[in-house]
Amino acid sequence: MDTLVRLFADGLLVIIIAIAGMMAIKGVQWRNWQQVLPMAVMAGLTSLLVGKLLSLIYQPSMTRPFIEQGVAAGAAYIDNPGFPSDHVLLAVVVVCAVYFITPYKKMAIILGIFVVIMAVARVLALVHTPLDIFGGVVAGLSGAIWYHKMLKDSTISKLHN
Repeated sequence: MDTLVRLFADGLLVIIIAIAGMMAIKGVQWRNWQQVLPMAVMAGLTSLLVGKLLSLIYQPSMTRPFIEQGVAAGAAYIDNPGFPSDHVLLAVVVVCAVYFITPYKKMAIILGIFVVIMAVARVLALVHTPLDIFGGVVAGLSGAIWYHKMLKDSTISKLHN
């Protein structure tokens, strides 16, 4: 069971990014990358900024659950308090990118399910609390505002035609 939790907690992020990358390459025409890439980068940077600001404003605990329980971590982690979850933040940004800049909405939903599995595994691995996960989702979705703006732009909406 521990191996499965570690695999989901650590490995699903790589799988999410790899599949999202393939969907983006397949779903966005080459001539449109110069319009899409800057917005994707800005969405990611916006989410990261929001995550860092959240961590400065509110840090629910200075230790991670595995430290509080006196056990070994069940997954990889960065030596910081853990709020918000960087894994979840990045995964949410990537899934939003697939949803908003490619025609593969069903694949984005499947990737979203992978994000939920990864998030639950990170809680089970005791490297995050549910609040850390929620913070990662909020920060990650904040960058989706850029994608929503992009979708309203008539030149970008032609990507799906």
